[in-house]
Amino acid sequence: MNSFQLSLSAAQLMARSRQMTGIDSVDADIQEALERLVHALNNEAQLNEAGARGMESRILTILCNRLCMQRDFDSYPEIDDEKIVRPHILTGAGRSGSTKMHKLLAGSGDFKFLRFWQQYNPSLRTGRRIEDPSERIREADEFTRWFDRQVPQAKLIHPYETFEPEEETFLFDHARFGINFNITHTTLPSYMQWYMGQDIVKQLQFIKQSLKYLQWQFHDHDDRPWVLKNPLYCGLEPVLEQVFPSAVLIATHRDPTRRVSSSAGLVTNFKKAYSDLDRTHEAGPGMLEFMAEAANQYLAGRDAHPGTKILDIGYGELTTNSQRVVEKIYTFADRPFKEQVQKAIARWEDENHQHKHGVYNYTLADYGITPEMVNEKFRPYVERFREYL
Repeated sequence: MNSFQLSLSAAQLMARSRQMTGIDSVDADIQEALERLVHALNNEAQLNEAGARGMESRILTILCNRLCMQRDFDSYPEIDDEKIVRPHILTGAGRSGSTKMHKLLAGSGDFKFLRFWQQYNPSLRTGRRIEDPSERIREADEFTRWFDRQVPQAKLIHPYETFEPEEETFLFDHARFGINFNITHTTLPSYMQWYMGQDIVKQLQFIKQSLKYLQWQFHDHDDRPWVLKNPLYCGLEPVLEQVFPSAVLIATHRDPTRRVSSSAGLVTNFKKAYSDLDRTHEAGPGMLEFMAEAANQYLAGRDAHPGTKILDIGYGELTTNSQRVVEKIYTFADRPFKEQVQKAIARWEDENHQHKHGVYNYTLADYGITPEMVNEKFRPYVERFREYL
């Protein structure tokens, strides 16, 4: 099996991004992350040819967006005055129903939310607040179509759709080449080790700044709260409160045997976009260890901060009675659950039934693990949240 490298070095990628944007500025804050990422991609990822070109394009897009964002914060200092008020943040672990919860709330009409294209290309091209975003949208749409061609199964697991609500994963990519590069799209042990030691507060502050920037662009005088979601938030509730002091925190829960198998299926398939190496044999044990450790840290965090208010929601209830779940969230947040919201939720359910794009079948056995192995690893979590599983 052939392995391909990026055609440009880290320094050349930085130079190309300056050339593409016409912004002659050194983005020193991303330099070390870029150098480590390029080294890992070239030496650990075992990229196929399309994957190498795709990674290079994705990195350039991120670097260009960062330069443009910095230019606009310098040109328009009022961006920093934007207020992110009472965001509703979904902190459930991966594959726990948080995607449905996110899209339900986005569909209610009561929240601002991030569309996929706005995260893929968050920055103004021209530096003018009023500009036609069609080119930014086109590039994001090209990526979604390229990804679907590379991995047709992706739509059955977690589809990327240009105008649909999307978790902040792609904004984290702009902060420190986040979880897409580390876990979901490639296997980069050295980069992962370095990335996990990075200051998460700084990354969350970058997310907050990005929200201010996008709010300034698209939601002038819109006082609705944002609805946000990312599996990385699981266990970070006290830190989220530090960065977003008025946040409403909502955690979704699901049987770990289903979450682990679903997560293994996601990473196995998503990595096919960039590499021909079959990762099936490593996906199960790897995700089991990663997710079990995250669950233990989550429990420790909640025990250490008993005053942090979190609404817990079970996957089963979410999938069988979403109206009741959304009403619980509104009550928790002290918001009126108006008739038009109820109708919007019912309409979203009618238009977005489960398995809308088809069914993806997976089992723990497909990834070399058993329910007993999962239950042993997640025993403390299951005992704590059994009523939600």
